[in-house]
Amino acid sequence: MGKLFNPDSPVMQALNKIADLVLLNVLCLILCIPIFTIGAAVTALYDAAGRMMREEGGIYRAFFSAFRSNFKQATGMWLILLVVGGLLALCVMFYANSQLQIMLYLTVILAFLWCAVVAWVFPLQARFYNAVKDTLRNAALCAIAYLPRTIVMVVLNIFPFALALLHPIFFFRSSVLYILVWFAMAASINLQVIRKPLQKMIAQVDPDAAAAMDPTPRRRQNDTEED
Repeated sequence: MGKLFNPDSPVMQALNKIADLVLLNVLCLILCIPIFTIGAAVTALYDAAGRMMREEGGIYRAFFSAFRSNFKQATGMWLILLVVGGLLALCVMFYANSQLQIMLYLTVILAFLWCAVVAWVFPLQARFYNAVKDTLRNAALCAIAYLPRTIVMVVLNIFPFALALLHPIFFFRSSVLYILVWFAMAASINLQVIRKPLQKMIAQVDPDAAAAMDPTPRRRQNDTEED
């Protein structure tokens, strides 16, 4: 029994990671409340989740540090994406109630591409330093070049929102899961999904850091190539 509660035991390490995910998830949701801060909050979540994956310490301090340092740029990108996403949502609702089925299909495809860019843009913002337009461009390139990985990320990211639209009763019954851990867990899984592409991108500018996945300093990202 003593070994079970040893801080270095697998059970205690797993419980510590779950506790970290819960706290990061709650912090991220709180910082997302003003809506316009979502970009900085999600970027900070990916930064902290990456440090957890690399078994680094000080993840909470790193979370708030990443939130502050990325606030201006991540907020700018998020506001651009928010406007585009809002327009796409309006188009989907309009064409869904019209006879223009081809336009509906095209808009749904564009909506998926929007989700794909969103899935990549904040992990890239957390790992690399670039201008807003370059980060958005690289996110689009990554979304296309690593399409199977992108699909996994999109499914994880939109699952709660899709469930809320399709099965609101079940969503509210399971809402505690999303409040406590879902988004931090999804960020951690997404980082595992794109770990090899990220290593390849970092290796283009710093081979040593690619092996260690060293988080600092952030590096200028080159265009990606297909995995």
